Amino acid sequence: MNRMHALDPLLSPARFEWGCATSSFQIEGASTADGKVPSIWDTFCAQSGRILDGSNGDVACDHYHRFADDVKLIADLGFKHYRFSIAWPRITTVDHKANLAGIDFYKRLLDALDAHGITPNATLFHWDLPAHLEGGWLNRDTAYRFADYAELVARHLGDRLPRVATLNEPWCSAFLGHDLGVFAPGGQNRAESLVAAHHLMLAHGLGMQAWRTVQPNTLLGIVLNPELCDPATDRPEDVAAARLAELERNDSFLNPLFGREWPQELLEQIGDLGSLRREGDLAICAQPMDFMGLNYYTRSIAKAQDMAPSPGSAKHRDAERGYTFVPPQKPKRLTDIGWEIYPEGLTRVVQNLQAQWPLPPLWITENGAADNTGVARGAVDDGMRCDYLEAHFEQVAHLIRSGADIRGYYVWSLMDNFEWAHGYSQRFGIVHVDFQTQKRTPKRSALMLQRLLRA
Repeated sequence: MNRMHALDPLLSPARFEWGCATSSFQIEGASTADGKVPSIWDTFCAQSGRILDGSNGDVACDHYHRFADDVKLIADLGFKHYRFSIAWPRITTVDHKANLAGIDFYKRLLDALDAHGITPNATLFHWDLPAHLEGGWLNRDTAYRFADYAELVARHLGDRLPRVATLNEPWCSAFLGHDLGVFAPGGQNRAESLVAAHHLMLAHGLGMQAWRTVQPNTLLGIVLNPELCDPATDRPEDVAAARLAELERNDSFLNPLFGREWPQELLEQIGDLGSLRREGDLAICAQPMDFMGLNYYTRSIAKAQDMAPSPGSAKHRDAERGYTFVPPQKPKRLTDIGWEIYPEGLTRVVQNLQAQWPLPPLWITENGAADNTGVARGAVDDGMRCDYLEAHFEQVAHLIRSGADIRGYYVWSLMDNFEWAHGYSQRFGIVHVDFQTQKRTPKRSALMLQRLLRA
């Protein structure tokens, strides 16, 4: 493609919010600096075989020490908005007190953003849970510790944060972390993943309540990764499997946000409901939201299990879920991480959500592609990423034209970084990072965005 000479007028920076996004663990490094305590991802990375390339976030992009240059880079590329996350383990101690040195880092980051006219868009939790919280998200008490953390951030930084999301993609923390076992802490227990999901949503509600006692004028919301799950065939069992996958990934988080019960199909998988749910929990989860962030990358294809698998196997866990994912048939194009490029899925996801829930204003808080093109003669020609982004810009404009209240778009990501279980093997940045020298090189996609935003 690469034929976009100007943005659709509906996406003009004069009326539409354009930004880039990162997260703390993926870019900051400085894993023990200035009183930072370990996160569950520090622990997870130290376990053999957990990370594809055996790497960790100890240095990452060294943003902790290079934030001033990185903020200047954001400004030079033409972005007026920056989404980042605050590292819970960096700004609280093991006894839940404020770590002033860690808080000072974010004050200096906010100073730099302000000096360049860039508006911050903060997320309180992007998966780096303090490792000392006993039981993690399986312990209901962690939701209350999150509320304490939210109040602490509100007191120290809240007057400088106009918009704050409580959680990023709680599905990943709950299900990738406690069911599939590929994210920290690495659990493989279906019932526990559902318990973690409930405690995450409880934390969201408690965190919003705590923040509003300190900073009532902040715009508050959450960032989700709602899934589009298409059935592999039109067989009734595959259609049912796809619906069950969407119930897990969408309804189990959106229902509590709007005061609705969890899907019964999922509740039945937990067993002892009495220990999980308490009177008033749904009301806590359903705090009024000022916005919702949506992260979209691709769709999934689901099918039913064809045979009874042996207990304890991966297929047995799929049978517990009621679905398994399969590769798309004859995809037009895949990104370098193996995900189908399916831009129309963004429109379908938003329309599906609109049909089921009374949504607040929306921001596309993450969208991007893994394109591992390297540096050649001082440049990075990531044409596949350019094609991907242009196609998704068109979908956003189409949605707005169709009546969707979408107010902004954040590209994932500002720069190559630690891509969780993939380590440094997958590059999502519009800026290339040489992790040996920390040199930043804007890619063709970054220069394309710079041109479009300045046109």
